[in-house]
Amino acid sequence: MIFSEPMSNVSHPRPSLLDALSAILPTLEETLLLRACLYSGESARQAWEEWQSHRNEFRNGFIGYNGSLKKVGLLVFNALRSHGLELDKENQTFLRLAYLKEELRSKIFRRICRDVLLLLANEGIPTIVLKGTALAETVYDNPVFRHCHDIDILIGDEDMSRAASLLPALGFSAVKGRPEPESYHLRLEHESGLPLELHTQLFQIPYHNTLLTEIWKRSHNELIVGVPARTLAASDALLHVCGHAFYSEKRESLRWVTDAWFLIDRRRDLNWDLLLECTRRTRLLLPLSVTLGYLAESLNAAIPSTFLTRLLDTAARTNASQREFALFGARFAPGAGFRNLIGKATGWRGRAFVIQWMLFPSPTYLLWVQQIQRLWLLPFHYVSRPLRYIARHIRFILVFFLI
Repeated sequence: MIFSEPMSNVSHPRPSLLDALSAILPTLEETLLLRACLYSGESARQAWEEWQSHRNEFRNGFIGYNGSLKKVGLLVFNALRSHGLELDKENQTFLRLAYLKEELRSKIFRRICRDVLLLLANEGIPTIVLKGTALAETVYDNPVFRHCHDIDILIGDEDMSRAASLLPALGFSAVKGRPEPESYHLRLEHESGLPLELHTQLFQIPYHNTLLTEIWKRSHNELIVGVPARTLAASDALLHVCGHAFYSEKRESLRWVTDAWFLIDRRRDLNWDLLLECTRRTRLLLPLSVTLGYLAESLNAAIPSTFLTRLLDTAARTNASQREFALFGARFAPGAGFRNLIGKATGWRGRAFVIQWMLFPSPTYLLWVQQIQRLWLLPFHYVSRPLRYIARHIRFILVFFLI
C-alpha cells in the first residue's frame, strides 16, 4: 500500500502508478518520528514511544546516530519541551546542543538574508522569497526549528544578470562549475559558505512551469527576517513545496513534509479549489496525489476529504507524458530502481506502462530528458535507448561473475 494507514472509504478511481510513485515517501520509522514532532499531547507521546521501539539504536541508548532523528532533531527538541516526551539526560543534552548550534547559525543566516533582500529591494528588483527561507518565518513557531540550507529567491529573467552583478558587494560569488541545462537558476555562495539560489522558474522541469505570471500576481507581502518581502500565496506555496520535493534529492531531509504540514495547519484559509485547478494546469496531479495523500493519511494533515477525492479522480485520467515525468521523479528515490517500480505498479497496465516508459517513452519526455536539440535525431535515441539498457545489464552480469 502507498500509505501507512488505509485510505478513506470514499470510492474513487485510483491512479495505477500511485504505489510505484510512493517510493519517494518517508519510511515507517520516519513517519513515527514525524508524528511525534507534529502531533500534540498524548498522540505525540504515543508516536514517540512507537518510534523508540522501532529504532535499531535503542539498545545502545544514544540517539545521535539515528539517521531519521538527524533530519528532524530540532523539531524533536521542541516536542520534548512542549509535549513532555521522555528522554534521558544525555540525549536531552545532545538535542539541546544541536538547538543552540542552529540558533547561532540562524542569526547569521537571517542577517545575510536581510542584507540580500534589502539590496534587491533598494535596487528595484522584484523578488519572491521561496521555500524554507519564507516558511521558517511564516508558519513555524520559531524560525530556528526550520533549518535553512540556502536562501531561495524567485526573480524575473530580465533581472538575473543585474542581481548577479550586485550581490558580490555583499560577499557572494558565483559557484564555479558546469551549469545544469534548462536549470533556470543561478547559484552563488557567500564568503561564510551560505548558498544563495536565484530562480527564474518555480520548477526545474519546464514541463511544469505554466502559471508563473499568475503566481507572481497572487504573491503578497509578509515580514521576512524583519524586511517586508513578497511570498507565495498559501495554495501556491503548497503546490511548490510538494511539486519541488517530488523531483528533488533533498526530499530525503523530510523538510518538505514539515513545511507542507505546517502550511496546511497554519493557513486554514487555503484555497483548495484554486490548488486543484493549479495542480491540473501545472500537470502535477500525480506528484501531489502522492505527497498530499501521505500528509492526510499518515500525518492527519487537515486536508478536506472532498479535495483528495477530486484530486485522485483527476489524477487517474492523466496522460502518458504526465505519468512519465512522475516516474522520472520517483526513479531516483532509494529503492526505486526499474525493477522495484515495475513490482510496485498496480495491475498489468501499470507494469506495462513502466516498461514502455523505460524503453519507448513519448517524444515530449525524451526531448527534455535527452536534451535533444534537433528533431531528426529523435529516431536514433529510440533505437539506442533499449540497446543501452541491455548493455548496462550485460556489464552488470559480467562484473558479478568476474568478482
